[in-house]
Amino acid sequence: MKTMLYTAVLATALVGLPTAASAGCGAPAVRVPTKAAMTTLLEGNTVCVPASNQPVMEAQEEHRAGGALWDYKRGPGHAVDPTTRIGSWTVGGTDGRGVFVRYDYIGGTSYTYAVYNNGNGTHSFCSTTTEVLVRIKSGPGPC
Repeated sequence: MKTMLYTAVLATALVGLPTAASAGCGAPAVRVPTKAAMTTLLEGNTVCVPASNQPVMEAQEEHRAGGALWDYKRGPGHAVDPTTRIGSWTVGGTDGRGVFVRYDYIGGTSYTYAVYNNGNGTHSFCSTTTEVLVRIKSGPGPC
């Protein structure tokens, strides 16, 4: 239940991103073209999704080897809000312009995104209706 609530809150927060962010879902941003490039970008790293009241993080998703997806929360040793597995991630499919990453969250919610490098330290995760503007932190842990 907590995971479903978390996913619903995250999805709601992402819909409210500023429209200026939508420029990242096409040129001049560069789409991640291959499975190898997407895996290198994500595996072992943390995707940092800022909340609307930055610098607080809405999500800090660790992309572990083998496709495990973990929410860092307040860290593995925290007594109340420790790091928790929230689902899985996979790289697949191409539409001739690049590949996609799919997120399957515990509880049944799934999202598929094309990923673009905005060239300014941010990436845009884009679906047909949503753009999620993120920073990708090298390695696991807090953003």
